[in-house]
Amino acid sequence: MSEFKKFRSFIDTIQYREKQLPSIDPRSGQFPFVTISRETGAGGHNLAAKIVEFLLKEKENPLFQGWEICDHDLCERVAQDPQLKISPQALIVSEYRSAVEDMLTQFITGESPQEKVMRKMFSLMRDLAIFGKTILIGRGSTCLTRDLPHGIHIRLVAPLSSRISLMMSAHGKDEKWAREKIAEQDKAKALLVKTFFHQDVQDPLLYDAIWNTDRVTIETIAWLIVQRIKQKAELGK
Repeated sequence: MSEFKKFRSFIDTIQYREKQLPSIDPRSGQFPFVTISRETGAGGHNLAAKIVEFLLKEKENPLFQGWEICDHDLCERVAQDPQLKISPQALIVSEYRSAVEDMLTQFITGESPQEKVMRKMFSLMRDLAIFGKTILIGRGSTCLTRDLPHGIHIRLVAPLSSRISLMMSAHGKDEKWAREKIAEQDKAKALLVKTFFHQDVQDPLLYDAIWNTDRVTIETIAWLIVQRIKQKAELGK
């Protein structure tokens, strides 16, 4: 499927879910959903893809149909808002900037204030979580949705050496680039959670489970999460 068709499908899914929201209790939601917090290079996107792969195999169960990974496509969706001036790439490159960096960016590029952009993103993420059947990657999604009972909140960690290797392989860059990118992105993730939710992204009590992807395979973690999705669905009946 082409990138345009994938994006169009994602937009159609959001619009469908938005139409269903008035009939759903916003305090409880409808279907299970997953949030993935991760250290940079620990395999968050790989995990999301593997979860969806497992879910698609459960063809007889309607619970597993219509699941979406919500990350880069969400950036595209936010950038489509006519009230905002922001490029999808700017949102994808960094989850959050410091106040000084944000001021400089606004001055140089004329982008909308970062807080305004994030509020829009949070609103969309919250709506997707209320409907369910969504895998939300990063961007404070765990803190944003922790009050919803159908959520499954995961954090991925790994030794720095393993994360550097993954980043070098994924992006075709050298070790210096990978090390600097990891430090930059991990700092941005921690700053976002601290600024908007007054939480420490490394606090283990925020999550249902924390997995070291250097010791447990992505496939195993994904399988366990699918079992938890089944449990959540059963408890919700």
